[in-house]
Amino acid sequence: MKIFSFFTIAFTVLLSLLMISCGQTTLKDDGLDSKSIEEASGTSSGGSSDDSSSGNSSFTVTSVSPADGATGVSRNGASITITFGDDVRLKNTDGSWTSSWTTSSTSEGSCSSSYGSKLVHISRDNFTNCHPNNGSVSDKIITLTLNGTLSSSGNYKVKVLKTSLDGSASTQSSSGVNLSTEYSFSFTADN
Repeated sequence: MKIFSFFTIAFTVLLSLLMISCGQTTLKDDGLDSKSIEEASGTSSGGSSDDSSSGNSSFTVTSVSPADGATGVSRNGASITITFGDDVRLKNTDGSWTSSWTTSSTSEGSCSSSYGSKLVHISRDNFTNCHPNNGSVSDKIITLTLNGTLSSSGNYKVKVLKTSLDGSASTQSSSGVNLSTEYSFSFTADN
């Protein structure tokens, strides 16, 4: 009789553990058949690079100077700074990095041909023609010094490209994350 009681108790305990275990698995697995392991655990690294709310990292412009919409910006020797959320690198297709550039021209040229290899464009005619500039990259900041006087007073647009128009360079963070989206802003030059 003692052996029968022992087996009955052991069987009841094992059966209870099995039922609890199955119940937990069923509860935890509900709705996961269409999710990856990362999504189910909340540590997904995929998806849109602009979704910072889910913990995904993105590489974006955080501020500019002059500010978007600024007026009265000097036409002569204007300086533009573009600040990113992480250290910025201008990567060439050969694997090298551009840390500075100098443009000898003082007149505007076609954005698609004369400035096709550049990652930052400055234009007064919606990027048909671009204004020459000298630039440098340091930590999180690209600094542009306009080469020569801006052609006229009026509205100028600045665009930071993800990839140069000729495909020879890209804007990346120091950890290799590509710029999330092209960034543009505008300012008005003084008379």
